[in-house]
Amino acid sequence: MDKLTVIDFFCGGGGFSEGFRQQGFEIVAGYDHWKPAIETYCHNFGIGKGILKDIKAFKTSIKEIEDLPDTDVILGSPPCVTFSSSNISGQANKESGIELTQIFLRIIAIKKWKKGSNLKAWFMENVPSSIKHLGKEYTFDELGLGDWATQNQIGKSKIAIRLEGNQEIINSADYGCVQSRERVIAGEIIKRKKLIIPKPTHSSSNVQNDIEKWVPLKAVIKKLPKITCSRSTRKIIDPNYPSLSIQLDKLSDHFYDTGLFECEWKQSKFLKVNHPYMGKMSFPENIDKPSRTITATKIGTSREALIYKSEHNRSGDGEYRTPKIREARII
Repeated sequence: MDKLTVIDFFCGGGGFSEGFRQQGFEIVAGYDHWKPAIETYCHNFGIGKGILKDIKAFKTSIKEIEDLPDTDVILGSPPCVTFSSSNISGQANKESGIELTQIFLRIIAIKKWKKGSNLKAWFMENVPSSIKHLGKEYTFDELGLGDWATQNQIGKSKIAIRLEGNQEIINSADYGCVQSRERVIAGEIIKRKKLIIPKPTHSSSNVQNDIEKWVPLKAVIKKLPKITCSRSTRKIIDPNYPSLSIQLDKLSDHFYDTGLFECEWKQSKFLKVNHPYMGKMSFPENIDKPSRTITATKIGTSREALIYKSEHNRSGDGEYRTPKIREARII
């Protein structure tokens, strides 16, 4: 049987694509407007697989959408920045995020409803707060495809994409990740006319039947070498993928000091344990639970900062630290 094919929009370095590749899908192409992301994507999936293109071009040109490869699956991760609750405390202008999402849905609509379509499924991910800013459903007319629908003998007021009932908030920790990260997944298995979400494999409560307990942060920290250990050629096994290993002396993104000055970690501690209305947080991180969500920055002076107790026997400066790059990657 031939592999099912995938195209990925807002592909970044290829995280969404990689998940599908690991499940046996063939990655045809990824589109992104940021050159470093495309260079990374090409490194991960092959030269020419990453396409440098602003998706806004598909807002005005139906032909450009029709010229896209016809794949079995379409993926999309519209930028979550404007939807994020951490962006100006959730008050950022949502127009850009809405526009980019609707352009992605416009691509889906054409590929799904065109004559002879072979689209079998589409999936989109974003932050949970995006749900309240997007429509429950979109007609062809609302996606700027009224004339196209008419030409293809489809009523322009017909619903092209339905999100309500086809989106669900999931937590990565419920599927064995060491990070507690909530995202809304939207999409549709075309033949079934609905989104199907796999049953969770892990739970925050006690183990029941085939449900395991959430994977704690210490599962990563304890499997990585201590930064105080001597270098050697012994193999270090990846905590997520036991089939992957690297020589200890080649682990170049782990053996360095991320210790915080006392004034830095004390500022973070104060914000975590004394916040007037957002509740108390652990300081340092509770390694018996999954990690909190990895953020875009490694700042050590905010309420959201991830801060660990240092392996070095220190008091004051360097007593606490931020995650190493290797730790953050694995989480």
